[in-house]
Amino acid sequence: MSKLHHIGIILPDQSLLEMWLQLLQAKVVREYFVEEYGAHCIFCALENVAIEFIVPTTDSVLSKYNRGIGGIHHIALEVDSIDAERDVLNDTFEAELLEAVNVNAGPININFLPPLLTRGVIIEYVEKNE
Repeated sequence: MSKLHHIGIILPDQSLLEMWLQLLQAKVVREYFVEEYGAHCIFCALENVAIEFIVPTTDSVLSKYNRGIGGIHHIALEVDSIDAERDVLNDTFEAELLEAVNVNAGPININFLPPLLTRGVIIEYVEKNE
């Protein structure tokens, strides 16, 4: 069974981060850079959910998300095993994850279900690195 891990929001640049932190009355709890996506990932914990602010570099594929203005990008679900989810998605829906190999993103591994199956919603699968 999966549970909500976080909601990902792409910001077109770092300058909007402070406004979002003030708006949500949130503090940064973790930051890291994901090389594969050319993106700075900034996590903030709210009472019931984490928000990930994603600030892509100018040459990142994510910099063009929503015509470059950013916005809600994904819903992330924590699972025990991304590879097990991959098998279920393939067997049940004939769906493939975006990456052939799960991406190491600091304390977690990640992979994405492209939005074709869900009619526009990107699902990120998160597996904790032990």
